[in-house]
Amino acid sequence: MEDIFKHYELQREELLARIAQHLQLDETRKGRMESAYRAISELLDQDQGFFKDLDIDVYPQGSVLTGTTVRPYKGCEFDLDIVVQINALYSRFTPVEIYNALLKKLEGDDRYSDKLEKKNRCVRINYANDFHMDILPGCIVFYQDKNVIRIPDRLLRDWAVSNPRGFGEWFLARAATIRRESVLQGYYNRMKVELRAQIEELPRDDFYSKSPLQRAVQLVKRYRDIYFSGANSEYATSSIVLTTLMGLNYQGEPSIYETIDNALNRIKLSYNVAQQNRIRFTVTNPVNAQEHFTDSWTTAHYDHFYRFVEKFHREWNALKEGFDKSGQHYIELFDERVYKESLQEQIKVLSKFSQSPVTRANGLIIGGKAFTDEAGRIRQDQGYKNTAHHNYGG
Repeated sequence: MEDIFKHYELQREELLARIAQHLQLDETRKGRMESAYRAISELLDQDQGFFKDLDIDVYPQGSVLTGTTVRPYKGCEFDLDIVVQINALYSRFTPVEIYNALLKKLEGDDRYSDKLEKKNRCVRINYANDFHMDILPGCIVFYQDKNVIRIPDRLLRDWAVSNPRGFGEWFLARAATIRRESVLQGYYNRMKVELRAQIEELPRDDFYSKSPLQRAVQLVKRYRDIYFSGANSEYATSSIVLTTLMGLNYQGEPSIYETIDNALNRIKLSYNVAQQNRIRFTVTNPVNAQEHFTDSWTTAHYDHFYRFVEKFHREWNALKEGFDKSGQHYIELFDERVYKESLQEQIKVLSKFSQSPVTRANGLIIGGKAFTDEAGRIRQDQGYKNTAHHNYGG
């Protein structure tokens, strides 16, 4: 059986996946959000006014659709974006008409009337100290392609073009361009063959099979949250920009580490080339060439973005070293608690397959399954019971 603790690059890859898994929304919060947007769907289905007899789809967009959710950092709220798509040509309505129809329906329901906030292109429902849900109404442009929709822009009192489903499909297609089996999937498949009866102790298949690009985006977004958590939060790079840049700069790398390392290099290069040629560095929606995600960026936004990428890349490069040198950099990148809990979990689950007595002993101690025999040796079956400790290292 392959000893992951003798191969730092493999151990690092597995740990990065564990960190990303820790950062995902927990099942309880996911369940609350799914219930929230299903309730909107049911509300509109039962409408006897504007929405009666209209064919409507209600679906999530953004990180939920791309599989790159990250739980809020230190008290921030999660933003759930959903689309209310009317499968009728936009020419039948005015943008103000569909926006106001949605707003009126929500205002008339006691569950939402005191939680509403009018935004430029959506209606927001604020669930106190938990999450907020942005509801984007839209109509189709063509019957032949129902992914392209027109959405209301209240400030312009006109339509804007959007394609949330198309963006999700684009990103997932990019994630699927992996050149070969991912590093973690290969490791997991070898374990399944060799372990058989013990396989129930390992994480579910989706832990390993989630693509390197999806995991990379989760990790990049978490460092973004940490980097911009102070006074510069107003300049934080949006998730759609980061997701787009990572997708555009992904070239099928089979590991999370390579995906981020190479993408950051390519992003820095393209930014510097734009600066040298005195042209504006822009991030365009890959499924809608008319939409530039960086249109509203000021000079300050560009400065903060580049400093963020530079700092991230410096910290990321430090992960090429072993844990004795890189532990603090994991903490800087992803938060101390997340790093230490992920490392503890890795040792607890995988140490039993290590050839090192010390590593196996550490796993037993962390898991609270260790005994000390009369000779002072750590054993699993006899001796004095040891209590689990929380010295994670790093």
